[in-house]
Amino acid sequence: MPKLILTLQDGTQQTHELTDEHITFGRAPDNMLEIEDASVSSHHGTFTLKDGDYVLRDTGSTNGSRLNGKDLAVDTDHLLQDGDSLRLGKVEATYESENKSGSRPMPTEEAPDLTPASSSAAPQNFQNASPFQTKKKKKDPTGKAIMVLSIVVILAFIGVLTKVLALQAPL
Repeated sequence: MPKLILTLQDGTQQTHELTDEHITFGRAPDNMLEIEDASVSSHHGTFTLKDGDYVLRDTGSTNGSRLNGKDLAVDTDHLLQDGDSLRLGKVEATYESENKSGSRPMPTEEAPDLTPASSSAAPQNFQNASPFQTKKKKKDPTGKAIMVLSIVVILAFIGVLTKVLALQAPL
């Protein structure tokens, strides 16, 4: 019987025997296989039995699915083989099949698309290098007026206070 061994983010493992012909999986409780992890979508995908092994389909999950390190396209079928490594959101999983195949073909190597830059120059300033926006200082005439008025009032108070203290009692 095929199995799916899940390794959750906290390190705990769960083993699920895949018995039905069509299995829905995700975080929501109405799925046949409920995976309680915030990175797994509520209705993440499906497993469908085909010739003794299951076919994985990501049904448009938010965080996506990976099969043997490659991102899976949404709504496309991917036949699973014994020992396949899955990633559903941030949950790692291993698929174990009853159909143990002796060896797998090596994956085809894809040449990276490398194009040299047409020109390169040092930036004039590094304002665009910061991920944080700089706040522009706003001119606030009302605030300045209040500040000047406050200073004038304080100076007037000090002047009146010195005059009062300079007064002498009549003789």
